[in-house]
Amino acid sequence: KHEHFFNRVKSEHWINQMLYIDTKLFLPCLNLAYTDKTSMATSLEVRVPYLDHELVELSARIPAELKLRGFTRKYILKRALNSVLPSSIINRKKAGFSAPLRAWLRRDFAELVADLLSPSRLRSRGFFDPSEVKRVIDANNQGREDNSLKIFQLLSFEIWYQQFIENRN
Repeated sequence: KHEHFFNRVKSEHWINQMLYIDTKLFLPCLNLAYTDKTSMATSLEVRVPYLDHELVELSARIPAELKLRGFTRKYILKRALNSVLPSSIINRKKAGFSAPLRAWLRRDFAELVADLLSPSRLRSRGFFDPSEVKRVIDANNQGREDNSLKIFQLLSFEIWYQQFIENRN
């Protein structure tokens, strides 16, 4: 189905082959489609400045040997910005974009958390220690700890339990 993409770059360096295939298949079919759908759903205008056609064309002309140095990703970009950005920014670990789960649980879903993870419900289930769950929720709500993922997992378990164990019939 996509053989023509592979044939176009057969004689290229393996790094350029991978980048070309990524640009033709992965970016438009997954990354950009996802970005487009989620931004439209939330009425946001999203830009992808590193995909400006002139920048993409320039980067395609850079020798493959300069595009990857050992395990250093974005080597050229980091070198180019070395005199402009602090080392702490250039060398920080890659971080994905995540949903504002903590804010949602503290604000929008506070009633749901209180209801589904109430001490009485937790005691009746017998799976989790109600005092520890309360401590986790309180620490999250007061900003002492980010326990949003734990709380989300507890909520997910409770909803799953209700739907698939309690209401089996």
